[in-house]
Amino acid sequence: MILKEALKEADGEEQLVLVGDATIDRMPALTAIFEETGAGFARFLSRYASGLVITTENFEGSRVHELAEKYGALGKIFVFKSQENDSRVAIAVDGVFRCLAFELLLGSGVIDASLDRPPTRIEDRIIGYCVTKLVSGFAESFSRLAKLTYEREPSLEGSGFFALGPKATVAAFVRMTVRYGEHAGQILIAMPRSALDPFRTALSRLPGAEGKATDEKWSENLYQNVVRTEVKAEVRLEARGFTLGDVSRLEVGDVLRLPIAPTDPIRVVAEGRTLFWCTLGQKDNMYTVRLEEFSDERESYIENILGV
Repeated sequence: MILKEALKEADGEEQLVLVGDATIDRMPALTAIFEETGAGFARFLSRYASGLVITTENFEGSRVHELAEKYGALGKIFVFKSQENDSRVAIAVDGVFRCLAFELLLGSGVIDASLDRPPTRIEDRIIGYCVTKLVSGFAESFSRLAKLTYEREPSLEGSGFFALGPKATVAAFVRMTVRYGEHAGQILIAMPRSALDPFRTALSRLPGAEGKATDEKWSENLYQNVVRTEVKAEVRLEARGFTLGDVSRLEVGDVLRLPIAPTDPIRVVAEGRTLFWCTLGQKDNMYTVRLEEFSDERESYIENILGV
């Protein structure tokens, strides 16, 4: 209690996270955010295999150097930076999760199942793809408090947890366990206390404590505005086959024959994401596209992993 009172007196108000303090009772909103993040990550991974379960453990507080001593030996640590609040998040995964991610996304086991070796390049891509989805899910869940966008910083990943700040920096961290079959992989998410302090008031409230909106037309107005929101989309033909030699022989007036058939599928894309697969047609002297099916991102996840 003396330590708490001293910190409170020095800072003017009690800090959100105190080293060695149980923080779950003091940050119920953040706990709910990470539980929602874990549930969303489980839904993402369950697209590739059923029977997967993710559990989120309680929050803890620790100095960065203590965090590095205890968890620095995990297989890989990813670092992401948020430009909005100029802070970083470190996400560590162990060798079991590395093997799980490889098996779930590619449908086969790794050649070398040793847990203490560094990941290969393709394994780094696969794990990075999964962790990026996890970070995006956290940002989406956190958006009820503030908008955050994260970008990976590979150049700082060699620093491990010290990318969060000096060794005396206080960090809040949470652990997730990914269970699939007989395997259980570990994920640890850590962030500096300073990144949470601006939201201490909101994070200290119980989720849903504000009550429901009393405006009866609120949902109707929201729906109407969403429906009226304009979205720019473009049609992309997946046409390939021209070489540099073909281009060098082109002359003014030449007709380029696209190496596609009328029945070849084309994509309708908005904001960099494929919405529909379509077929090309003609009507009233205009080109038309017929929507055939929704896009299934499962079919293109290898492209995302390999960056093609």
